[in-house]
Amino acid sequence: MTEDKRITNWINHNLTELGKLNDYNAIKILKNCGNNCCENSELYKTVCDIKTNNSSEKDIDILFKHLKKSYFQPNNITKKGNTINLIFESCTCPMAKKGVNNPLLCNCTIGYSEKIFETLFGRELSINLKKSILNGDRYCEQEIIIQK
Repeated sequence: MTEDKRITNWINHNLTELGKLNDYNAIKILKNCGNNCCENSELYKTVCDIKTNNSSEKDIDILFKHLKKSYFQPNNITKKGNTINLIFESCTCPMAKKGVNNPLLCNCTIGYSEKIFETLFGRELSINLKKSILNGDRYCEQEIIIQK
């Protein structure tokens, strides 16, 4: 067994064990992992740059347009009012790309997205995972609701 396969099996097993916790605790742990993963990403650096370069800006529409222009494909992210829809046609998680296939992992991505948008807007938000490739869907979709 290769080292990558051994690590992938270990992560899948840990996710299975986490899934035995009550939903709230397992999700909270994975969202925190996603927050941490995000803080070390290029996207997070981009968000921090946008926030710094627009430090006096409070209009979430303007901040959103800067992020969309800097990072996302136009059809992959849309915003209506205080709701953002984010779609990925393929899973962007490096662990899933290596073979981690437990859908509980998607909560890590929710934490990642949470960190991005809370940092950008300086507001709390809620995220609903509407579709997930690891759950058997053709694409991943998140609904991000920005609190007023």
